[in-house]
Amino acid sequence: MSTSAAQQLVELISQAVKDIEIDTATQLPGATTSNINSPIVAPEDKLEATPKRRDAIRTLQASTHQLLATLMPAGSRLISIYSSYFEKVAIDIVVTGRIADLIHTADPDLSDGGVHVEVISEKAGMDPQKLTHVLRFLALRNIFCEVTKNHWINTRCSVPLRTDSQNSICNLLMHFKEVALPALLEFPRVMLDTENGGALSWDHSDSAFQKHFKPGCDPFEFMASTDGGYRAERFGKAMVEVTKALGNGEAEYKSYDWKKLGPQGTLIDVGGGIGAAAYDISTYLPEWKIVVQDRAEVAKDERQVSFPLLPFTYPAPNTERSSIFLEMKNYQKIASTANIEFEEADFLKGQPEHRLRKAAKPTTRLMICETTLEPPLLDRNSPILLNGGMATHLSHNFNITMLIMMNAEERSTETFSEIFDQSGWKLQSVSPLATVLLDRCIFEAVPNTFWKD
Repeated sequence: MSTSAAQQLVELISQAVKDIEIDTATQLPGATTSNINSPIVAPEDKLEATPKRRDAIRTLQASTHQLLATLMPAGSRLISIYSSYFEKVAIDIVVTGRIADLIHTADPDLSDGGVHVEVISEKAGMDPQKLTHVLRFLALRNIFCEVTKNHWINTRCSVPLRTDSQNSICNLLMHFKEVALPALLEFPRVMLDTENGGALSWDHSDSAFQKHFKPGCDPFEFMASTDGGYRAERFGKAMVEVTKALGNGEAEYKSYDWKKLGPQGTLIDVGGGIGAAAYDISTYLPEWKIVVQDRAEVAKDERQVSFPLLPFTYPAPNTERSSIFLEMKNYQKIASTANIEFEEADFLKGQPEHRLRKAAKPTTRLMICETTLEPPLLDRNSPILLNGGMATHLSHNFNITMLIMMNAEERSTETFSEIFDQSGWKLQSVSPLATVLLDRCIFEAVPNTFWKD
């Protein structure tokens, strides 16, 4: 008798759990998985995403979702998915009310057996009964824990909702709430707007963000120029938070063969912010010179590093070996000192690319660090979809974000190859990074010697 799809998924889940636990014990000798109801930053949360650990977590994510879809009545499953907005609203309430902070302040070491909801609600200015309903809703999802009736503690999954936690994501969540969510709610109307052409338009001015906020500028200028620029400041903090939450430090870039670049040279990190990725990459290129380029206001806001003004193509024309490392999202614009603004696609196809391609030497390498998006096709050899199913959900979230904010999209490996071919470069390699639930790769290209301007 053949094994059912559901049983295959159960076996995949079981093996994934074993693999994760073994990897935890290997990287942290003697360690076990932390208790879900402990108000701590779990040490295993920041372990290196080794290939074994990454594959196991992705399998677990995909299999659990597909198992529910397989065995639950379809209507119940769809209602459950559609109702996820309740989770977002409940989290917004506790973040805005700083509930996790209040619990931690009142009983940081759990010596008092949790904090009574009356104490929490009084400090937060909320009705205790209403707050209880919200907390119990979240407790079902292991966010907060009611240890005894009406007494609450933080859990592993509520600690990131503290503003002072090393794994806090409060700025990120508030950015989503105030900037991304309003545009997201506008998106269905734009998608169906056949009367005004929005449905078929890929023009930046027809994005859901533009239709909702009507800012007359791109999202970054909007955040920087309105209400004292607090949104831009918060966005910068949010990007640090999301990097910590989804990234893996220097280990994230281990999969790329950095040694093949040679012992010395110059790497230009375009869209590198204040140098977080460049700092991690420098571990693998200790003798290389690292140049970080980004928007002028990014450099201006950084107080710990000096940023000189340099020509955009510096120092590629004047060095024996150079690499251009692009880590832009394709909605993010980079302003060079020549006052050229471009999106990633424009960079590869337009004037900036021509300048960079003309300056490139045979040893120059162009590396784009980006999210890749592959279609969720059926896999004949596995119950999980060919692209990893729900293991890729963050990549698809990012793609929807591109659509709503800039009317842009993430790309597949095939599309990147086509873009390179059209713009004087040739795809050399694709190196998946050690991010677990986000499919980021380094797409490496070399100058196409047959290209003619």
